[in-house]
Parts: sequence; structure tokens; C-alpha cells
Amino acid sequence: MAVAVAAQVWPLLVFLGAFLAIALAWLARSGDSTPAEMAWWLFKAAALGLVGSFALHESAHVMVLKRIRTVTHIAIDRMAWRTSVLPQGTMTGRQIAGVAIAGPFFCVVVGAVLWASRLDRSLAWWYLAHGVFLLPFFGDGRSLRQGLRTPWRQPAKKDRG
Repeated sequence: MAVAVAAQVWPLLVFLGAFLAIALAWLARSGDSTPAEMAWWLFKAAALGLVGSFALHESAHVMVLKRIRTVTHIAIDRMAWRTSVLPQGTMTGRQIAGVAIAGPFFCVVVGAVLWASRLDRSLAWWYLAHGVFLLPFFGDGRSLRQGLRTPWRQPAKKDRG
């Protein structure tokens, strides 16, 4: 799943990787660390923040979906700057809600650990921000709302988007 997410933004990652390489070469030649620090900050935000958090988010959905025996297939839906998973099969309302919550939940947990440990608070915000995806105007929020409205024990046809 991480590869699918990175594939959506590969031009950005290549550009920032090249920028970082050039900045490191400049550091080695001149001793000036400012461009390397700036390039690392941008690369870290894009690779570990943007791509890492979305890879974890979608992977968490997939992990939960794979445990549901009535989900027969999981497709990857890739559009410009967006990757999501689309399960095919049937799920109960409880399963729909659980899948919807899984992506944001795991990201928020990682963000909370990064924040509490003071390991990297700027990176923590990329993960903590995934909590907003449970709002009803995002796909996870719409799925959560559907899961709460669907019978929790009776399977319902569900193709999450």
C-alpha cells in the first residue's frame, strides 16, 4: 500500500530527493548546512509526513478489511493525488464503521506517540491531522455515518470510497 501511495506523488518525492542530494553536495563542498537543513525538512515532511501517514492510513483500512471474511476483493482506487481502498463484498454496519475508523485511528495513535515522546512534534501533526477524516464530508466520515445507520449484525452491500 505504501508503494501505491508513493506512486501518486512520485514527482514530488523525486524533486525533493534531488533537492536534498544537491543540498548535501553543497554542504560537503562549502560547509554551509542551511540548504541541507531546509531540504531535509521539506523531504521529511513529504516522505515521512504526507506519504507515510497516508500509507499507514490506507494500510490500516486494508488490515481490517482482510479480517472480514465476507469481503471478497480489495481494489486500490488511484486518482490524481489520492489513493484509497475499495472493498467488494458484504459487511455489517459494525464492520463498515470499524474499517472507516481504522485508518484515522492508527494515524492518530502514531501521532500521539510522536507528540508524547517529543521524538518529532512537527511530524506528529501530519498523523494527528488524520482525525479530521472522520468528519462527514470526507470518505471515512461518510462510511462511518453509513456504518452507524446500517444494521450492526445484518450484512449490507458495501463498496467504500
